[in-house]
Amino acid sequence: MILDNESLRYSTPEEQGISSESLLDFFETVRNNNKDNAVDLHSFQVIRHDHIIAEGAGKPFSLNNFHRIYSSAKGIIALGVMLAVQEGKVDINEKVADIFSDNLPDNLSEKIKKVTVYHLLTMSCGQDVDSCVDMFKSDNWIKTFLSIDPVYEPGSRFFYNNGIPHVLAAIVEKKTGEDIISYMEPRLLAPIGAKVLCRYNKQKEREPSTVCVRQTDLTKFGYLLLKRGKWNGKQLISPEICDEYGKFHISTASHPKIFRNFGYGYQVWKMPCEGFILAGGNDNHSCVFTEADMVFSCMANNKIKGDFSIQKTFYDLVYLKMSGRPLPPNPQAYERLQNCLTQWNLAPHGSDESGLEERIAGKTFTFEANSFGCESVCFLVDKAKQELEICTTEHGAVHRLRCGMAGTWPVTKDYIVIPPNLTHGNFIDGEEPSENMASGAWTDRNRLLVYGRSLGRVASDQFDFRFDKNRLHLYIKTPALAVPGCAVDKKKGEFYLTAVLDEQC
Repeated sequence: MILDNESLRYSTPEEQGISSESLLDFFETVRNNNKDNAVDLHSFQVIRHDHIIAEGAGKPFSLNNFHRIYSSAKGIIALGVMLAVQEGKVDINEKVADIFSDNLPDNLSEKIKKVTVYHLLTMSCGQDVDSCVDMFKSDNWIKTFLSIDPVYEPGSRFFYNNGIPHVLAAIVEKKTGEDIISYMEPRLLAPIGAKVLCRYNKQKEREPSTVCVRQTDLTKFGYLLLKRGKWNGKQLISPEICDEYGKFHISTASHPKIFRNFGYGYQVWKMPCEGFILAGGNDNHSCVFTEADMVFSCMANNKIKGDFSIQKTFYDLVYLKMSGRPLPPNPQAYERLQNCLTQWNLAPHGSDESGLEERIAGKTFTFEANSFGCESVCFLVDKAKQELEICTTEHGAVHRLRCGMAGTWPVTKDYIVIPPNLTHGNFIDGEEPSENMASGAWTDRNRLLVYGRSLGRVASDQFDFRFDKNRLHLYIKTPALAVPGCAVDKKKGEFYLTAVLDEQC
């Protein structure tokens, strides 16, 4: 079965009213905006009329790698709440303070006493600050949330609040005696063949902000909701609850992102068309186009803040151009689409060879004094394997990075200059963090660009080696916090380091 569902089949886009040309246009537009890995689309799938019409993943990723989905997890947590509502274990109109009557702050305000489960689901609890900031600093997240006095009357105003999913998860645990992922496992996750990785906080409560799923799982959640809760002939969630989940509950007209100012459902955003989005940071989404009978889901690490959106690009270039009827076959365009998706690779673009290799191979370049304690670097060329080995000496110890050329991504246990970033917002549970990969290309005769990443990290590091006569300039671009204490460009979430090296023959 495709995606563990007996109803799904593969089809050409044209048979389902979408042109292969429009999907190619979407894909190429995303890639053309991906300067220096700024958009970094990792994978996507498109389903229409019960047929998968396009899917792919850029190497080294696949459709079955676990991946952080950031705030898309809110929609999954809301599904757990809906299951508990369906079983009569959670009352959507029950007051949150009553649920946690044994864990209340001393300064419980009159407005917080009015907050219900519904207000949490619709981001309308009345608080005007993101409660997670204070919650993450405390030893009691629930009590901290309840101590933040709402400014607005509960239910009267939308305000996006990242502390709410944790409270919703805790409500399910309080009411069922199981943490929310364990509660969902036999009722929803196992039946659709999905797996959700979710860490615990220091109070041993599930922390929704850490949720990781596979691309196929993110698609499954969207498809389940498109089918109003039915999977393989079994009604897992009632149609009525699915309708409530995705309908307009509160206005978000004041939200700065234009694509998200059409309203809010139960932890999901409404769209300018009929449908809703499980929307996650950096463009990790499952978009449910209810009227069009379509799901588009994607995983990415888009760092272009507000200037380019993968979901809006799909909406503009695919959704707005689709037809309600099958289109004439276009085998040439479909073949081009399939070839693009099959050959999709996130390695740097360029040549696998340069006339410079023979001059630099085996030579040692000595660094000027630097904060990393990196003393020297040399390059060993293996043309038979189409690989480079980049060797650095740091604080007297030798480190070796295997770097594939021609689009290959060999596993490298070692790393160079900087430690791979495994901070809170970047680490993917379920993958081996020590297994890094690197791929490189010569972008011109004197410039070697190397991307370092792993299946355990969403973001990649960039090593930019620029050779100038007998000198080597190394520019490093890496996610913030990879090296504590180094200068951070907060606007871009990155920092830059430059080391100048003198060749020692």
